[in-house]
Amino acid sequence: IGKDRYIKLTASDANAIQKAYEILTKEAFNPPTISALSKMVFLNEQKLKAGFSAKYHMSISEYTTSIKMATAENLLSTTELSIEEISNILGYNYSGNFIKMFKKVHGKTPLAFRKKSK
Repeated sequence: IGKDRYIKLTASDANAIQKAYEILTKEAFNPPTISALSKMVFLNEQKLKAGFSAKYHMSISEYTTSIKMATAENLLSTTELSIEEISNILGYNYSGNFIKMFKKVHGKTPLAFRKKSK
């Protein structure tokens, strides 16, 4: 669905999208695939993605990344866990992927963020 197209959501669709949001909030560190999520909430993938973006002003992956990054900030500021341990907690298979995403979002590496927050 193009960015300029209006998406019509029924009350049932809106409830399904809310349910998807709740599932993603709980499962952010190991989120279901779009395909699995659409089956969980009984909504086709297209409508799920478009409806989620329309309602929350971000994509499903942007939402799960935002939860991971907020958790990372908290863990970096309040614990002595290693970058690798934090990366594992957040569901990244490789700490390099976590570091790359953290830097993309925050403009600095997790280690630089931790040093600055202490």
